[in-house]
This record gives sequence, structure tokens and C-alpha cells, in this order.
Amino acid sequence: MGKGYSDAYLLRINNMIVSILNFAVSYYDLPSNPCHKAGSMGKRTTVVNFWRIEEYQKILSSVTDKTAHIMFQVFYYSGFRCGEFLALTLGDIDFEKNKISISKSLKRAGGKEIVTSPKTPKSIRTISMPGFVMDELREYVNSIYGLTDKDRIFPFTNNYINGCIRRACKATGIKRIRIHDLRHSHASYLIHLGCSPLLISERLRHEKVQTTLNTYSHLYPNKQQELVAMMESAHDKEQRKISKTA
Repeated sequence: MGKGYSDAYLLRINNMIVSILNFAVSYYDLPSNPCHKAGSMGKRTTVVNFWRIEEYQKILSSVTDKTAHIMFQVFYYSGFRCGEFLALTLGDIDFEKNKISISKSLKRAGGKEIVTSPKTPKSIRTISMPGFVMDELREYVNSIYGLTDKDRIFPFTNNYINGCIRRACKATGIKRIRIHDLRHSHASYLIHLGCSPLLISERLRHEKVQTTLNTYSHLYPNKQQELVAMMESAHDKEQRKISKTA
């Protein structure tokens, strides 16, 4: 069963069957859901594209427009979801403490922009930002005449952001990614810095640290040789101590 069908398609069918039988258990006296014993078919496939830090630096060097420049900086060094980024107002920014608060998200529906709560309750958060990004952000907001605490800082659309990505990739030859992949790029950067999955999960506000591991585990094997080098260095250091005391 399933020959010729993708894992993603089989997973959708599996989830639909499970939901129907769960409904039957709840309302039509079905003793139990047989899917729980039979197991699932298909599997979740997560493709993560991102810009490595060296790729991002090339992208940034190609961007001459100041608005696009600070947009990329905030995305890359925050890990914000697109809706969270677009909903930011001046009142969300604390320049003294270099922090940005996330309490809302923006989406388009029926041709209108709608401000909603973030994706999950856990997504409401305040994160610390690098000083060099906040300095650039301060310069940007100071250039906007009459901006109040309730005004959006980035009154853009997804098309504008995608256009900036497309032009930067065309200018540099760097692979094109989606807007959400800027969030993945932030996570990959944190992994590059040696941050633990728990710390990354907390910053991105995943519901579970397992979500972080499932999404980015393929990036961690690249750190194995660094771990071996650290262990060898620690071992050599201990051996030198023993030799001195012998």
C-alpha cells in the first residue's frame, strides 16, 4: 500500500482517517480507534533551506536600500516569523535594553490586513537583540517622520519581502529561499555559534525542544568533529597536568 504515493500525501490521508475514527469514538460509540494499533503510514518530511552566515554576509553586502538592509538584519538575527515581523510597532522596541517584544502577528485575509495574536501563546515573548542591529534599527525609525508607538515600523507586504530576497539572490548568485527560511537561517546561525537545542527552542519559542531537534538535527552532525577536538584538547590538558605533578 502506498506504492507511488509520496510520504506527505500518505500522511495527510492517515491523519484524515485518524480524525474520522476519533469522531466515531467520541460520538458513535466506536470502542477504540484501530489506527492506534495499526500504526501510521507516511511520514512528515521537513525541508529546511537557509543562508549560512557567509552567504548572508554576501546577501547583505549587495543590498543598497536602507529599508531592505535593516529588514534583513532584523529577520536574520531575531528568528521572527513573518507575521510577527510585519506587526512590529515602535512601542514594541526597547532601545535602552536592546530588546524587542512580540505580542501580535499580522496577516492578510480578504484583501485586508488583520492583526491577531501570535501563532501560539508561547510565542508571546521578549527577545534580546545584538547592539549593532538595534543601532541600525534606531537610525531607521528616526528617519520616519511622525512615527508613533502604535505605528507599524515595517508597513510592507510579503511581495515586497520576496522581491528583496529575489533581487539579492540574483545579484549574488546565492540560492533563493522563502521568507520563513529566514527564521531557519537564524536557527542555523545559532547552531553555528554552538548554541544548544534547548536555548534555540527557547528563543524561537517552539512548543517542545523536540520540535527543534526534529527540524534542525541534520545540522548538528557537522559539529561532531568540533566536539571530538574539544575532548582531545581537554584530554591533552589533563595529561600535561599529570606529567607536571609526576
